[in-house]
This record gives sequence, C-alpha cells and structure tokens, in this order.
Amino acid sequence: MLACLLTALAATGCGGGSGGDQQAQTPSRPTATATGRPPAHTPGFPQAPDGTDVRACHDGSCEILVTKRTRIPLDSRFGFRTFSFDPADSTWRYTYPDGGSGHVKWLEPPYSGSWAGPTAKQQLVMTVVASEKSRAVISLHPGK
Repeated sequence: MLACLLTALAATGCGGGSGGDQQAQTPSRPTATATGRPPAHTPGFPQAPDGTDVRACHDGSCEILVTKRTRIPLDSRFGFRTFSFDPADSTWRYTYPDGGSGHVKWLEPPYSGSWAGPTAKQQLVMTVVASEKSRAVISLHPGK
C-alpha cells in the first residue's frame, strides 16, 4: 500500500501536452486475422463487457479492453482534460484542464485506486482487471 501511495505522490509532473495520446478507434466488428477469422478469445483472460468502446467510459463507469495506449474521454466532473491507459506498462496518464500532467501506476494487487484532478467534483476509481503482454481489461467507476 505504501508503494502505491508513493507512486501516486511521485506521479505528478509539469507540462500541458497530452504526450501523443491518440483517440482509440472503435471497430464495428472484430479485426480479422490473416486467416480471415476474428481473433480467438484467450481462455482465462476476461472479456470486457463494453468491448473496446471507450465512449462507454464517458460517465466514468465502464469495463473495456485496451490493446495500445488509449485515450479515454471522461466527463469534466473528474477533473481531467485528457486521460489514457497504456497496457504495455499498465500506466494511467492524464492532463489537467489548467495545465500540468502526470501518471500513476499501482505496483501491488489489486492494482486499483482512486484519483481525481484538482478541479474534480468526483473521484474516479481505476482498476486493471487483467493484463497480459500488450493488452488489458480496465475498469472505471465513479468514487466518492
């Protein structure tokens, strides 16, 4: 727990750019493999109820699959200008409306915690449900 707190406290930084985040594309159907079939579900890896639809997260309540650094649009009540998750290093990145940016990564299970921007009206609970190589199922829900 102390490692989580220290990581969170060290997560803030300066600057106003979004660091090259790109808006995730929402495919209308699963991407086909070289054989023309959709990729198979890996046994033991959970399926995300909201699939890859980042728009499901706008209200702060979703569970999605991410396979690359993905920008997640959030309601302004959480206090972030931009918000993203990168499954390659399990790091949440954000920028604030009035400038400044940072990142946070929980180092111990359950890989979950709350965070809010300085102008937030509500915290956001962020959880890495499962992670494997360059993909992760993440969950967001409003906190107190």
